[in-house]
Amino acid sequence: MFSETAPQKPTSTDENPEWYSRCCTDLSKINPSGGRLEGMKAILTKASWMWDNGRIITVGFVAPIPGTPVQQAKVQEVVKEWEKYANLKFRFIPDGRNAEIRVSFGEHSGSFSYVGNMALRIPKPSQTMNLGWVYSTPGITAEERGVILHEFGHAIGYLHEHMSPRRGEKLTLNEQVIIEYMRRTQVPPRDEATVRSTILNVYNNNDVSNYSAVDITSIMMYFMPADWTLERIEIPPNYNLSPLDKAFAFLNYPFPVGTPSSDPDVNIQKALDTAGVTGDARENIVLEYNEGDWQGLRAEFTRWAVNQKALSDRAQAISQREQAAVTVAALAEVEVEAH
Repeated sequence: MFSETAPQKPTSTDENPEWYSRCCTDLSKINPSGGRLEGMKAILTKASWMWDNGRIITVGFVAPIPGTPVQQAKVQEVVKEWEKYANLKFRFIPDGRNAEIRVSFGEHSGSFSYVGNMALRIPKPSQTMNLGWVYSTPGITAEERGVILHEFGHAIGYLHEHMSPRRGEKLTLNEQVIIEYMRRTQVPPRDEATVRSTILNVYNNNDVSNYSAVDITSIMMYFMPADWTLERIEIPPNYNLSPLDKAFAFLNYPFPVGTPSSDPDVNIQKALDTAGVTGDARENIVLEYNEGDWQGLRAEFTRWAVNQKALSDRAQAISQREQAAVTVAALAEVEVEAH
């Protein structure tokens, strides 16, 4: 099941850095029969996939490769970062087969995770996460830190930022370049349909909620060489949580009033400032927060995100009409001069 969705390292060399060959897959479609799991869908999420606020989530290490003590310790240390900003706790238990998030370290299976509480639908003791790029060498490298934060980002409900419905505001993907790259470098080669479903397509507005304008510094953002976008924007791997990652973690999993995070800078007002929430939406979110209604807060946050997307769509439509009008006027002027 996992070998079909977690691309391997390329067998050929390429002018791009080696890390461009590393493709994480968030397994957001459940198919217990073992067929291909589709979709690499943050910050982008779906409310129904998120855990209840304040939940203690059990984590354990399982076959086929439960990892060495060094690998396990790296995971236990890095996930504390998410706990600073999201009101969740990861409790590691000795018998990983009974855990809710079950981690393995198959080096040849890439890195992937089921999204949020979808992990609960995976029969035990099957793994729900793989950390193929976390090794037994001493110390935690920047890349290992990024991989762990990214996959546990999926595990708490976040999706890939590059498939955000608002991607077009910042990035226009160079489709043929990406299709050819993935065909040439992945083992097995990715066909066009797979590339479209995992990289090129954006997620349906009706299926996601609580997302911002695309955050290219997010830990959930897909790496991209400059020639993957028409804007020539190179997006290297992100190894740390971005300010928006932290803000969205708090707004989706808020610490109760009077129960601060271990980071004194984490609070509702700063999270809303970072996310750019203003006006009535901000007042409604603060009201729900002060009343201790995290579900109401999530609902208000979703309304704000949907409204922001609508405003963005309207602005883009107006801009396109204005550009079209300028083009028509220029053509008309050329025709007049020609006569």
